[in-house]
Amino acid sequence: MRDGVLVVVVLAFGCAQSIRAQNEPQVTVLHRIEGRIQFKTDGVGHLRVRLVREMRPIAETFTRPEGDFAFTQVREGDYSIETFDTEKFEASWTSVSARPLIRQRPEIFRVFVELQLKPPPGRLVLGVVAADVDLNVPKAAVKHYRAAMKALDHGDGTTAITELQLAVKLYDHYYAARLELGQALRKEKRYEEAAQVLRPLAQIAPRRVEPRIANGAALLSLGHRDAAVEELRVALILDDANWEAHFYMGWALLEDAADKAEPHLKRALELDDRKAVRAHLALARLAHSQGKTELAIKHLNDFLTLAPDSEDAESARRLAENLRSPR
Repeated sequence: MRDGVLVVVVLAFGCAQSIRAQNEPQVTVLHRIEGRIQFKTDGVGHLRVRLVREMRPIAETFTRPEGDFAFTQVREGDYSIETFDTEKFEASWTSVSARPLIRQRPEIFRVFVELQLKPPPGRLVLGVVAADVDLNVPKAAVKHYRAAMKALDHGDGTTAITELQLAVKLYDHYYAARLELGQALRKEKRYEEAAQVLRPLAQIAPRRVEPRIANGAALLSLGHRDAAVEELRVALILDDANWEAHFYMGWALLEDAADKAEPHLKRALELDDRKAVRAHLALARLAHSQGKTELAIKHLNDFLTLAPDSEDAESARRLAENLRSPR
């Protein structure tokens, strides 16, 4: 009998503890981002730095003489560090993820930003092309890259991925190999690996739009919408006339900011209606959620006209039929 009483007491105590824990307010854990702005190996002092999340500025500061800076009271999430155009340096955008392994414990997240010099006056700027950043690639790495391209031409994605991984292993800053590897991994739906491969390209070639779009698409596939929006926002700053950047930005914003998603999806179709054809599916979904049935049907029909044999065609036909004949 005593044992039974003890069990009841223990259970009652456990329930009381659980109720108390539920009623206690949740404490927001704040973190710290520390960084260094540098050109080659030297720090750059007195430079304006901004912390951005979801396209909104969060805080600003200036680097110390040695190039260091810090942002305190940072909530968990994905951010970007921005520097601005100066007489000497190009603007820069660097992603940083403030996501601790142990969520209840404050952590310090560190980031390094390598600045690029502005070109001499009168020189035409076409961005950082692969030839510029891949000047010092070892011959062995180039050999693997060429083997990968040959494999891709023959539809052998597995061999291509292996060869590209070897190329990157031999030369970590191999822009062309990293970009192709990231795209190949995305095609195989290995999104986590793709994001890891593509992430360093923001430092290797900060003025190139392609890796920003590829990484944004990979992050979107992983469900990291905030981080995807940050990458795609930079892509659009670099090239506002890129259909792909608008297309993925539209999908990234569709769940939480539909009013902002619609202009990007429409712009993608204006720039290339065939390549951005799946934007019609997103616009149909948006129109349906707003009760605009006829507009939703129109977008579905437009999609089917442009892509009648796509993998989404049958589901689009069924949805259009259901909308025409609601039960």
